[in-house]
Amino acid sequence: MYGHNLNNEEKDILVSVLALTAAFGIAFRFRSPYGPIFVLAMAFLVSVTAFLMHELAHRYVARSYGGIAYFKMWPLGLLLALLTSVFGFIFAAPGAVNIGGLYRKDQIGKTALAGPAMNIFLGILFYGLSHITVLPVVALIFGYVAAMNFWFGFFNLLPIPPLDGYKVMNWDIYVFLVSIIIALIFVALVVF
Repeated sequence: MYGHNLNNEEKDILVSVLALTAAFGIAFRFRSPYGPIFVLAMAFLVSVTAFLMHELAHRYVARSYGGIAYFKMWPLGLLLALLTSVFGFIFAAPGAVNIGGLYRKDQIGKTALAGPAMNIFLGILFYGLSHITVLPVVALIFGYVAAMNFWFGFFNLLPIPPLDGYKVMNWDIYVFLVSIIIALIFVALVVF
């Protein structure tokens, strides 16, 4: 199936989540007044929500249309994430869901929108949780997870190939505009 053994998908996901957790952990150490357990917990939660759930949303929607979809890691992208993290920021390109068998514009657009929509949903969820938790350290983790999800959602909606926003814009300009404006509002919420 498109030159990839589906049994390798789980390995690719695991390696990607672990590498991104390490990369975020390295980058977060510059920003956190807390110890390594806090940093790793936050890094793992960001990796699972902002990256993994985003990719699984693409895969789920593509498969719901009868498409063939699987995650394939990009080792060079993982290496870049680890290398850039020592400077306190991350260039994260761990891989992507490869999709085949979808030919209609609306299917491609909705599949592309699923990832950023998941990020916005998770951002709202964790933003809300950060305001109702009684433990300040947990509120800080949830707030950071919310911010990272909002950023990931917004970034992926940029209308630049191969990002999701390009595919959404090609499908429906109005859906694209509403989506990117919503994402920008939530990014502004956590920045200001």
